[in-house]
Amino acid sequence: MKGIIFVLHGRKNKLSTTNMALIEQVASQLTCSYEIGLLEGEQQTLEDAMHSLLAKQLEEIVFLPILLFPATHAKEDLPKRADEVLAGQLPYRILDTLGTTQAVSDYLIQQVEQAELKGDVLLIAHGTPHYEAPYQQLCQVAQRVAAATGRAVHPAHYHGEHLYQDILTQQPEPLIVQRLFLAEGYLAKKITNDIRERRGTMDEILPTLQDQPALEAAIKERLGEV
Repeated sequence: MKGIIFVLHGRKNKLSTTNMALIEQVASQLTCSYEIGLLEGEQQTLEDAMHSLLAKQLEEIVFLPILLFPATHAKEDLPKRADEVLAGQLPYRILDTLGTTQAVSDYLIQQVEQAELKGDVLLIAHGTPHYEAPYQQLCQVAQRVAAATGRAVHPAHYHGEHLYQDILTQQPEPLIVQRLFLAEGYLAKKITNDIRERRGTMDEILPTLQDQPALEAAIKERLGEV
């Protein structure tokens, strides 16, 4: 029997509840044991989740990162902490992050097709200066959306290289802005405010994935792999 750990980013100062109900809804449909573990904060931690599953008769632990792209949390923090706690007591594997699921691409395509504007698309993800894979995957997603919608899609980051501000400078015409974030949190709102300060209300800013059925579909798609 497998055990599933849904790995969320979390918050340092208080329990993160964003998307929690959605994940609980998906998890409740499983026939195996599961836990939710947060990478940050002191409540409902990743370590708590692992210790809970270690106490059960399991053959394997499967980590499902509820993250969009494979940066430091997925590539470094998660395997390091898994090795420290599990210490060879139980095999484990880490599933891919959610950004490249068909569910996410389908959601973005639908968002663009339903947008009021008919111009180019600016697709903004978090970004990182440490890994190339997040931007490579973002470009793949952008290509899928462009092929399906017939729009030019400009992939960009909030952090690191390929910054979205450069695209704003290069594209004076109104843009459809899709912030590819799991939550309408601090960074997503900061991006919105920055764009509004720079360009007024000319651009159409679309919702994040927070509490969207597409997020549930992406999680189920990854779970289908195991």
